[in-house]
Amino acid sequence: MFFSRLNYEKISFFSNVDDKPISIEKKGQEIIINGFEINVNDLQGEIIKRFRRPYYYRIDESKWIDRRTDEIISKDEIIQSYIQNSYIDEEIEIQSTEFLKLREKVKNYSGETKFIREQRLLRERVHGRNEKQTVNVIDELPDQFKKKINMVSNIYSSEANKLDSSYPNRLFETKKGITKEEYTKYLKYMNEKFEKLNKYNISDIKILGKQVKFLEEHSKALKVYFSDFEKKYKVFEELIEQLDLFTDIINSRLKFKDIRISRDEGIVVYRSNTDEQLRLDQLSSGEKQEIILFYELIFESDKNIHLLIDEPEISLHIEWQLRFMDDLLRIAEKKKFKVTVATHSPQIINNHWDIQIDLGEMYGN
Repeated sequence: MFFSRLNYEKISFFSNVDDKPISIEKKGQEIIINGFEINVNDLQGEIIKRFRRPYYYRIDESKWIDRRTDEIISKDEIIQSYIQNSYIDEEIEIQSTEFLKLREKVKNYSGETKFIREQRLLRERVHGRNEKQTVNVIDELPDQFKKKINMVSNIYSSEANKLDSSYPNRLFETKKGITKEEYTKYLKYMNEKFEKLNKYNISDIKILGKQVKFLEEHSKALKVYFSDFEKKYKVFEELIEQLDLFTDIINSRLKFKDIRISRDEGIVVYRSNTDEQLRLDQLSSGEKQEIILFYELIFESDKNIHLLIDEPEISLHIEWQLRFMDDLLRIAEKKKFKVTVATHSPQIINNHWDIQIDLGEMYGN
């Protein structure tokens, strides 16, 4: 589908591992992949028919739920399912297995990709078969944050139950306890981590009170306790790193306002001087764009993918444009993904001209 929308005659992919390149040609409505012809209109029509079947219910722009099994399926998976169970074009008898091998090969060359479009504030949601609704994405964020925190909290509860149920056995098996110096070090470490948990109100982990003093006869129990705390905290560690990064970037941009995230409210905006709560829809379009864009980057983009971002400068103040690439590179380093940014703004590039490609110059414009 992607290659049918591009303007080209022939594209070839080469790999150091495989001597045989993948050749993709476009002739009208025909896409030819290594000699296999695909009629895009026929394939698109068949996919649309499949989407209209009553047991598929659309829940997002590119996701459906199969009501027979409650399985969530992406558009890509529906296309693959169709190809695996039928011929793409019976007249030329392209078998599904042959096509899928080529398709998988193309995906392996490019890697997993995610596209963040220029229109980020609004999203179309489909109810039933025909009813469409336009949704303000910013209004969905509080629930999205609450869901993410609750999901991790559920994982924590499961891990905590396992540890708590095995605590007596592990205590009896512990041969050597901790020293007073180790106790002081562990207590400091635990207090630092607990502050992070408390900052976002995301856990009910109980902490040792200041009144608890180190006693030699408790050293084995304390050793198991601190070890368990570290394992429990690990469940929240990635989420806390994401929340820290997100709040740091957004709060450094907002003027006279700051965001706070918690398990109970999701995301909330306050005036810095009065602590008055603001609705998310009271923010400027630029502030909304930043919050949604960095939410997508930090929370909704998998690691080790190729990220495509279209026109991040939309509605952004010049000062924010100048800072965009530095923050994007911070996120890319943590998430280990590659990024391609399409922009018309030299301010977005800022001091990163060494990694920009001017398409106008490439085509003599």
